[in-house]
Amino acid sequence: MQFLPRSVFVFVFCIPLAIVLGFMLATPLDSTSLSVIGVVFLLLLFPVMLVKHHAFLIVSINAFVNIYFLPGQPQLWLITAVISCFFAVLTWTLNRGKIELINIPSLTLSLIFLFVVTLITAKLTGGVGSRALGSGLFGGRKYYYIWAAIMTYFAVSAFPISDRKRTLYASLFFLSGITSIVGNLAYTLGPNFYFLYLLFPSDFVFFQAMGDDLRVMKRVNGLSPAAISVITFMFLRYGLQGIFQLRHFWRPVIVAVAIVLGSFSGYRSLILMIATYFVVQFFLEGLHKTRYLAVALVTIVLAGTVVFLTSNRLPLPVQRCLTVLPLKLDPAAVEDARGSTMWRIEIWRTLLPDVPTYFWLGKGFIIDPKDLYFAQEGLRLAGTTDGAIVAGDYHNGPLTLIIPLGIWGVIAFAWFVIASLRVLWSNYKNSEPSLQKVNTFLLCHFITQLIFFLFFFGSFYAGFIFFTACTGLSVSMNRGVRAATVRNSVPDSVDTNQPLMGTLQTA
Repeated sequence: MQFLPRSVFVFVFCIPLAIVLGFMLATPLDSTSLSVIGVVFLLLLFPVMLVKHHAFLIVSINAFVNIYFLPGQPQLWLITAVISCFFAVLTWTLNRGKIELINIPSLTLSLIFLFVVTLITAKLTGGVGSRALGSGLFGGRKYYYIWAAIMTYFAVSAFPISDRKRTLYASLFFLSGITSIVGNLAYTLGPNFYFLYLLFPSDFVFFQAMGDDLRVMKRVNGLSPAAISVITFMFLRYGLQGIFQLRHFWRPVIVAVAIVLGSFSGYRSLILMIATYFVVQFFLEGLHKTRYLAVALVTIVLAGTVVFLTSNRLPLPVQRCLTVLPLKLDPAAVEDARGSTMWRIEIWRTLLPDVPTYFWLGKGFIIDPKDLYFAQEGLRLAGTTDGAIVAGDYHNGPLTLIIPLGIWGVIAFAWFVIASLRVLWSNYKNSEPSLQKVNTFLLCHFITQLIFFLFFFGSFYAGFIFFTACTGLSVSMNRGVRAATVRNSVPDSVDTNQPLMGTLQTA
């Protein structure tokens, strides 16, 4: 049988496809054009994603990137989670009998239970309608966020990461958060760079633009996630002890610069989160039993003295960050922070009586547009908190869990957290030397995120991904759960760049 010449393939397929795409690009912002171009682009990426989907998912989880050509402009990690799950199932199907996916029963059952809880709650409280998908209701996308977070755990933990790439993947997992600053850079550089908002969210630009227009406090909000990204990378790569080694003086300088720049975001949570990371990591590394305890105390005293003496002369956004400390600060910064705190307390005071109402059956996430409209009008005319309450923007982790999903959602989340902590603790205690810093910080990261979710600020539907991704990454890097007396028999030579070959063993 003779094969057709390559030129025939070009004329029959490639040239017509190029003509269609050229016609579509004449109206690049039309929804149909965007959909067609996006589908073609995904098809072209298919061979690459078949090999690199696992790495791409890990890198995209903390990245602030939107898929602008899809309805609702979902975040990148939602799409990569679905794609990676698809390829994981495809890999397992094509290699049935040769590949066994990594499975931790306690984590699997807890996530399945959470999925069932959300599915039943959605069924009994109005469905999963989303305005972005043509529904007349709002709020359904919050279910998709939770389900995508569940899928992310299974996609990340399904296959082990090869030895030579474990630290690299973990580093990129945290460093990808620096993309939060792209929106602020686009605004600073001017209209010629506004096209970047097609991929990078403009959410962090609001206070920066308001500061320019109204001559009020100018906060560069995107600096906060970027600073956290750099600091967490330093913790992961070097650990606290490695950061503060004198022969590597540039390491503490990077951390200090990240803290200073991040404080221009004006977020008080930045100071609280960094302090929590330091304390948890300090104890996990066992530094409280060494001379580093005295060094840490002296450093805190010296830094506190400098801040105390200069606090009221610092830029207003920085002073707003420091309002969590008992310092003499500019009244404008103090009042701005106090107003935000009182607004949140008012929301919590309003919501607490509703908790028994939604104890057994949660409220769900669906929002009637009419209720949202009247609540927003109340905010505009009277400054009420009704708009935030109707939208489910409670600024409190436990409330965003128990009110929408009831006690069953709380049980599911608690089950997953306990199972995750057991896995992370086991991998931390029984870690091989090359992974000790990574396993220590993954446990620190999970604990810090949990403390913040429970006591400071949190949103269950938006923040659950950080818990599932952290646990999934630990499972993937350690090939399951490490035990003190049992060595994992998965060969270290397995490379996830070739997921259709090789043999993996369940931990």
